[in-house]
Amino acid sequence: MPEPRGALPAVLSRRSSVVLATLVCALAVFACSAAPWISATVRTTLEPVTVDVAGSDAAPAVTALGLVAAAGALATAISGRVLRTVVAGVVLLAGLGALAASVAVLTDPAGAAQATVGETTGMINAGGDFAVTVWPWLAAAAAALVALCGAWSLVAGRSWTAARRYERSGTDAAPAGTARPGDEIDSWDALTEGRDPTV
Repeated sequence: MPEPRGALPAVLSRRSSVVLATLVCALAVFACSAAPWISATVRTTLEPVTVDVAGSDAAPAVTALGLVAAAGALATAISGRVLRTVVAGVVLLAGLGALAASVAVLTDPAGAAQATVGETTGMINAGGDFAVTVWPWLAAAAAALVALCGAWSLVAGRSWTAARRYERSGTDAAPAGTARPGDEIDSWDALTEGRDPTV
């Protein structure tokens, strides 16, 4: 028998899928920021000096926004409907902010590296060659995915209900101790809204 047309959208709208994808992309942004983004070879009075500038130094905002997005992914897993919408918006903005910061480094690597180069060589606005590594490109891609995950969460989150796993409804009540099928994380929604999920 052919699979129902709604099967794929149902998978894509699952809370666990959205949370996991957002968390992975956010951690990828954070991990990329720890790698060297710029290799600067500057001329000093004695000899050329090569300085590797990490992403956390070239674009500190990327590191911070990566952590914000990761925290937002975890908050999405346990938050209620209203808070979930707010957090999804924060994740979206964090992704866009990290993307903008990464692009700024790509467009002006010399300006992004000057502070670290100055601290290392003692020379302000030193001239030289500033080569960009692959890491800011990867960070920009991961940040774009974080933004997409935030938008995904905004759309998919509309179908996430605060399920009461042990509800009783007249004669249709499930036998005592029998949990209805569903996402286990849904019970957190009830707790955050002040309701007992077992009642």
